[in-house]
Amino acid sequence: MKRTLYRRAPGPVPELPQNLRTVNDEDDAALADLMERAYAGTIDEQLGGNSDGAVEIAGWRPNAVPDASFVVDENQLVAASLISRHDNEFWLGYVITHPEWKGRGLGTAVVAASLRALDAPVLAAVTDGNTPSERLLTALGFTPVPR
Repeated sequence: MKRTLYRRAPGPVPELPQNLRTVNDEDDAALADLMERAYAGTIDEQLGGNSDGAVEIAGWRPNAVPDASFVVDENQLVAASLISRHDNEFWLGYVITHPEWKGRGLGTAVVAASLRALDAPVLAAVTDGNTPSERLLTALGFTPVPR
């Protein structure tokens, strides 16, 4: 699938919810489950080609930036923004929102928390046609990078 690359320079971000916290090592199974639920039936359902959230989370961990990766915890994880670092560049690897919690601004909140924690340029690759992700990124000041 074709993907568009987005970049965001540092700048102001929206206010954050109270039930927001950084990701920890004990979150991996819940993140994997959240990812599978969130992506089911979407353009990104195949994830990294395997449809297995645990594989995706395990692949994210070696380059993870836990201090800039956030979850909304409502007695279960309902949203997450997972940041990684590659070649001295920060990447928004995943934005995940539980289907029952979509439309409440939680994706925006977790990404805003990541941006606030980093205060650095951030890149994100979005599958073309993933309109919710495209809208979220542009609302937070990301712009497409010319290729």
